[in-house]
Amino acid sequence: MMSGLTRFGDLAYVRFPGDHDFFFVTEPTLIRRVLVDDHASFVKGRALQAGKRLLGEGLLTSEGADHLRRRRLIQPVFSRKRVDGYADAIVDAAEATADRWSDRGPVDANAEMMSFALAVVGRTIFDTDVESEAPEIRAVLNASMRVFHRFLIPGSDLLWKVPLPATRAFNTSRAGIDRFIYGTIAERRSAADGADDLLGRLLTARDPDDPHAGLGDTEIRDEAVTLMLAGHETTAQALTWTWYLLARNPTAEDRMRDELRSVLNGNRPTAAIVDALPYTRAVFMESLRLYPPVWAIARRTTGPYELGGWPMRPGGTVVMSQWVVHRDPRWFDDPELFRPQRWIDGPTPPPGAYFPFGGGPRLCIGERFAITEGVLALATMAGRWRVVPDQVGPLTLDPRFTLRPRGGLPATTVAA
Repeated sequence: MMSGLTRFGDLAYVRFPGDHDFFFVTEPTLIRRVLVDDHASFVKGRALQAGKRLLGEGLLTSEGADHLRRRRLIQPVFSRKRVDGYADAIVDAAEATADRWSDRGPVDANAEMMSFALAVVGRTIFDTDVESEAPEIRAVLNASMRVFHRFLIPGSDLLWKVPLPATRAFNTSRAGIDRFIYGTIAERRSAADGADDLLGRLLTARDPDDPHAGLGDTEIRDEAVTLMLAGHETTAQALTWTWYLLARNPTAEDRMRDELRSVLNGNRPTAAIVDALPYTRAVFMESLRLYPPVWAIARRTTGPYELGGWPMRPGGTVVMSQWVVHRDPRWFDDPELFRPQRWIDGPTPPPGAYFPFGGGPRLCIGERFAITEGVLALATMAGRWRVVPDQVGPLTLDPRFTLRPRGGLPATTVAA
């Protein structure tokens, strides 16, 4: 994709076997046309359509009127007030992670961030310790990552009919997580008092235009799995890459730590201090720029369409890569450098040039939650520890559903 930017510019066309048209777009105005202005002319790409095997018809995969209805029902769950209400659960999980570490102790920072994010998911979605009560959650996410690349292959549906080990593991894990979620839903519906977690709020969510219209059990199951995947996998990878970048940029790490000491003054982080940590927030945003967990977005045309002067046939796929656009020198000065300060004193990139959470009506509904979680995690853990990766040079990328470091991030924790 990066070489294509240099060779072909803002828009490149590739025809794959089976008469599949692909258009790779790297110009912000065109990206906004697809994601925002003309969003109704597109549906999700092949990967997320196939991802329904895990996610069902959740907010991430549903289309049209069904997607709009779901978003209206779920949007209040992610209001600022309610997201702020989860700050204690986030900090609790971050403190538990930091408590496990020791001076000069070896860790896999990626595995640690996965455990942290899973703990947050457990407390905020189910109000439980999912590590001990629902190990299927970790199993199904890991199994999904192992088979995800198959979703991208034309004719991949045929592979699911072959009893391969990875496919069997995925099906077994999904069955386990379904038992846990449906069992929890049944318990909540029979309880006198509703729990104040995301699952409880999904159970009581109502359409503003029809107070009697809510979500059924299957719909709640699909949204819960979607929130787990989005809230666990993406945040874990974002924090992993943040530790990696901080270690490679000690000046930025020192400045962030100075801000944390000045603002927190030894106190426990709260939701109220997120806006008082502009540099820490900028560190997280810059990490999302250089190593976006969602590294590409695809949309398929529902009818004939013209993009940048190119005619598109129905079913043509537009691919927009955050990895590529975020590293374009036209939109970001010194794009390969880790410079958090760019998010404080500008210049502001043009609309469509920075889109780690997507854009338009399908902008990630958990954007505020993710940023709050990222800033509070750094405020809690970086105030006590430095994470020093064992490997000095660049890591090998593993771009699947999210952008992972291949082999994790072996590191040593050093007391700050």
